[in-house]
Amino acid sequence: MAPEPEDDIMAEKNPRPLDEDDIALLKTYGLGPYSTSIKTAEKEIKELAKRINDLCGIKESDTGLAPPSQWDLVSDKQMMQEEQPLQVARCTKIINPNTDDAKYMINVKQIAKVCGWIGG
Repeated sequence: MAPEPEDDIMAEKNPRPLDEDDIALLKTYGLGPYSTSIKTAEKEIKELAKRINDLCGIKESDTGLAPPSQWDLVSDKQMMQEEQPLQVARCTKIINPNTDDAKYMINVKQIAKVCGWIGG
C-alpha cells in the first residue's frame, strides 16, 4: 500500500464547507416525488384542526366530559326533576301471551314484583 500524498491528508482534515447546492441535494435525499406536498398538507390539516378546536372550545379528555365552560347545571337539575328515571326490570312470566290482554310479571330489583300490562 502506497503512502498517501500530503494534499489528500490535509484535504481530509480540512474538508471544504458545503455550499447551497450540496445542502439542497442532502435535503432531498430519500424523499419521494410527493413528500413535500404531503408534509405541507399534513401541516395545514393540523393547523385547521387546532383552529376548529379553538373556535369550538373543545378540549380532548380521557373522561369524555364536556369542558366546564359548556356545563349547564341549572337546566340539568330542572330536567332531572321533570323526567322520571328509567328502571331496569326482568320479565319473569307472561300471562295470556300473544293476545291483546297480555300481562307481564316483572321483577324490579330495588322495589318488588309487579304485575301489569305493558303497551303503547
